[in-house]
Amino acid sequence: MAFNPIEMLTSNGHSFEGATEEQRAVLASLSLEEVAVINSIKAKLDGEVAAHSSDSDTVGGVVW
Repeated sequence: MAFNPIEMLTSNGHSFEGATEEQRAVLASLSLEEVAVINSIKAKLDGEVAAHSSDSDTVGGVVW
């Protein structure tokens, strides 16, 4: 299976609803290493920051 950055990010809980075609093109050009970093940051925010947040729906807003 070919590497697809958008699918890999989406499968890790990222949502690109409302993203423009230009934004999707940039996402599609990410390397495997870049996707791994983004997913690692999200996992940390979802785990450690969400545990201390009263509104976990806004955790991602810290970064994006």
